Amino acid sequence: MGSKVVVNSILVFRVLALLLLAASVVVIATNNFKLSDGSKTKFIDVIAYRYVAATGAVGFLYTLVQIPFAIYHACTRKRLLRNNFLPEFDFYGDKVMSLLLGTGAGAGFAVSFEFKRNLSDLIQTLEDLTGEDLSEVKSKAGKFLDRAIIATGLLFLGFICMAILSVLSSVSRSGSKSSKGFFG
Repeated sequence: MGSKVVVNSILVFRVLALLLLAASVVVIATNNFKLSDGSKTKFIDVIAYRYVAATGAVGFLYTLVQIPFAIYHACTRKRLLRNNFLPEFDFYGDKVMSLLLGTGAGAGFAVSFEFKRNLSDLIQTLEDLTGEDLSEVKSKAGKFLDRAIIATGLLFLGFICMAILSVLSSVSRSGSKSSKGFFG
């Protein structure tokens, strides 16, 4: 059913992933700013940040469901559900979830770094055209992007934990009594 080290490692990485994904969702969901003229910008205004929040939330829920099973397995060295259902579910679920979290992290980093790279040039061009001082926009938008990068970094660390879990669930699955496969 898996060695003691593997089973305990699975529990530790699940808890760590849960905390990282929760932090990522909180940071991205509270990411907004308001300018002195009253205009507001929220994370939902950028589609990629909505995707970061959604993948983080889905990963959080998946991990939250998995934690009780991991605790039971770590304490008793037995699976809660018999017939090799949980090793198969862990194996495929961890693979799908790690890929989903990886795409969320990639989207968040790509948009954030691209916006960050072009922000100064855009603000400078607008200042030249309008003659207005847009230093407030530059400052607040820069902080907005920094928080998005932090949230995406937390999501990326959650992805790393889930990728490690994917490998550990493969090891745990191969140690089970029967490795017939998903359909047979």
